[in-house]
Amino acid sequence: MPEIVCPECGTRVDLPAVRRSSEEFCSHCDYPLFWAPTAVPSTTPGSSSEMAMRRLPGAGGRLRVGSKVCPACGELNPLGESNCLRCRSDLDPKPVEPVPEPVPEPPPPVRPEPVVVTEPERAIEWWWWVVLAVATAVLVVAIVATS
Repeated sequence: MPEIVCPECGTRVDLPAVRRSSEEFCSHCDYPLFWAPTAVPSTTPGSSSEMAMRRLPGAGGRLRVGSKVCPACGELNPLGESNCLRCRSDLDPKPVEPVPEPVPEPPPPVRPEPVVVTEPERAIEWWWWVVLAVATAVLVVAIVATS
């Protein structure tokens, strides 16, 4: 059994192993002896690492290092939980989708100038003139030929 010397008052205490329990405080000054530097193993020999919990300093194994903090109430929950033990809210809420920016309203359409539709001028049909010229030439030739 190794001996631990209290750093506050110098009292010597024999501890079989440091287990961070209530017996590990100095009986004279109430200093937590598990904080005192020593060569005493922190667990009893032969204990498996599967049985040991990862601990925060001074937590005595009651608080897990790996825990989820509830976003609603701040409660510490075990890693395997999906809902808070206190308020039952979702521990892994889906991220809020960003609100899409409003699409700017298109400018009002530009009204085109009103198009004035005019009827095209009737083109004088040139082929009538050709027919008239040919008929006149035939008539002149017939008159000249008969005279």
